[in-house]
Amino acid sequence: MARPSQPALHFQAPPASLGSARASAHVPEDSLALDPPARLACAHLPAFPLQVLLRRRPELRGAPVAVLRREGPQAEVLWANQAARRRGVARGMRCAAARGLVPDLHAEPVPEDMLDEAADELLRALLRRSPRVEPCLDPRGVFWLDPTGLERLQGDLPTWAGGLRSDLQALGYTAGVAVGFTRFHTLALARHGSLSAPLVLASPAEEAARVGAVPLAALDLAPVLQDTLEKLGISTLGGFLALPAADVRTRLGSAAAALHARASGREHAPLRPSQPDDPPELALEIDPPDDDRERLLFALKEPIACLLRQVCSGGDALVELRLTLELDHEDPAVTTVEPAAPLQAEPEDLLQLLDLLRLRLDGLTLAAPVKRVVLVGLGARARAEQLALLRGRGRDLAAAARALARVRAAFGEQAVTRASLRSAHLPEASFAWEPVSDVTCPIVHDLPANHHEALAAPPLCRRLLPRPVPLPRRDEADEHWLAASGLVRGAVVRMAGPYRISGGWWAREVERDYYFAETAHGDIAWLFYDRPRDRWYIHGILD
Repeated sequence: MARPSQPALHFQAPPASLGSARASAHVPEDSLALDPPARLACAHLPAFPLQVLLRRRPELRGAPVAVLRREGPQAEVLWANQAARRRGVARGMRCAAARGLVPDLHAEPVPEDMLDEAADELLRALLRRSPRVEPCLDPRGVFWLDPTGLERLQGDLPTWAGGLRSDLQALGYTAGVAVGFTRFHTLALARHGSLSAPLVLASPAEEAARVGAVPLAALDLAPVLQDTLEKLGISTLGGFLALPAADVRTRLGSAAAALHARASGREHAPLRPSQPDDPPELALEIDPPDDDRERLLFALKEPIACLLRQVCSGGDALVELRLTLELDHEDPAVTTVEPAAPLQAEPEDLLQLLDLLRLRLDGLTLAAPVKRVVLVGLGARARAEQLALLRGRGRDLAAAARALARVRAAFGEQAVTRASLRSAHLPEASFAWEPVSDVTCPIVHDLPANHHEALAAPPLCRRLLPRPVPLPRRDEADEHWLAASGLVRGAVVRMAGPYRISGGWWAREVERDYYFAETAHGDIAWLFYDRPRDRWYIHGILD
């Protein structure tokens, strides 16, 4: 059966008096007015849900990762990183098909509350660059800012835009920044070609000329509309804007007409700045001033319960409690308490928070009695715990998280850390210590049939020293030269190596020959010979 042919689409060409640049630009006649047009900046974070996921899970960087619309094998892939796209994963693909192409693909949905939390953090960061910031809900990851009036504080527009992009990079995001005059044009330019450096446009005419060359593929159009425009030979935004507005609505539909109106500047919406809600705050006067921890904790019990109810009244949960202890004739003491998991306004959660606060107060050294306490509660959107009975394989991960929260409350936020791998050629730079905020169950692989024999010879653990320790000049005839360091015992009986590491020509040349040295007492040292320095160093011990 023959497939019916599609109806042909015909558009009237624009009048010849309108040049191609003007037809694509739609520069208003009053752009030549004496008053300079208002400035507008756009910060666009591409693949925002994917960036949020990789920022929360840094161990996934470099691995194939995809963001799904929902859970399940038939869920649609919304975003995929470069490692996944390189192996064939594309947007719109089903999760089962993507896993068929990439068996080790990590695919999961990103909850809305996680996106809300990240967007709120970005809003607070951007407000340090401009007092007027408007976040966009569709698409997520787009922010418009007012850059006017900040020259004396933050420099000219290129300097301001560069600082804005640096702030986003410091938070772990990749972003494009464009400073222009209209919403749609700055968004289109931030999407296309501004990831390497911020783009600052000098005039509306330059903005219109640049935006006319933006390819339609960079605008994330609906697939049907983009295919239709490609059949008409239209591949740039300028070509789309050259189409008559009335015919766009008739031939391509209302969605295309709305896009045409926004892109041509016929629909203009003023900036609607947003401000994050101030967190709940309570103050308690201590009269007379007191420094007894038990009495302070008893006095704070009811205000903390009230603060917890305020935080949770709008569906949030408390994630952090900030305390400012104003001392008598001394500088105030400021501290924070972070629970293992967001807390609700429940009696058991209040007891857990008070327990953490007691541990934190016991670890504080107060220079004077406390005369006033200011409490601030930070909340986040509460998430329902799903499949809680199936997680952890019988291990109480929540109890482990509470235990770590107690350790942090007693000894500080940096008391609980874990090693995180880094891309570096030197061993001492190949990892960093990062705070642990949650507890996950380790992956337990199937044991081999001879696992009893394997347990009899467990793997060795390499303990790196904080800094390589220089060794005395080696005497080939002295078998005890390594024991002089005091880190190992006995004479060296065998050495395995060398394993060469070299590089650093861009800063300071590094050329090391690493060896494993075993002594007669069974100690094993990891040492290296530094060729440029002509000296031996011990870098670690194997246990």
